[in-house]
Amino acid sequence: MALPLADLAPGHRLEFDAAPDLSTRGAVAREINAFHSRSVPHESRRFAFLLRDGAGDLAGGVVGVLSWTWLFIEAMWVGDALRGQGVGRGLMAQAEAHALSQGCHSVWLDTFQARDFYLALGFEAFGVLEDYPAGQSRYFMRKPLRAASE
Repeated sequence: MALPLADLAPGHRLEFDAAPDLSTRGAVAREINAFHSRSVPHESRRFAFLLRDGAGDLAGGVVGVLSWTWLFIEAMWVGDALRGQGVGRGLMAQAEAHALSQGCHSVWLDTFQARDFYLALGFEAFGVLEDYPAGQSRYFMRKPLRAASE
């Protein structure tokens, strides 16, 4: 049985937040980043490549984070009308080229619906969570980045 936190941290109280807002999540993230920066300096920069249709509506996009010389693909999406036409491959190529130009050596991501797409792009799975979400598996994937001429 776990010790109550009141016994572990006298003078403190434990609160439960069933739906932490952006401010709360940001506060915890800032504290984690401050802790890391004392031993491993942390810098992360987000970017996005967005594909818009003639009306200016989002038709596809990739959002990445550059950190510790790695690119993390935070989100990648292509609208139904453009799937299977190389748009996703092109968005990934743009993100990877940008990461290379910023000194990154590798890329990683997680997915539960597009594993075969990423395998075709040269990714390998390095971890898996079964039944996340239920009935599916969430794959953690990575690949080294190489210049187009390599």
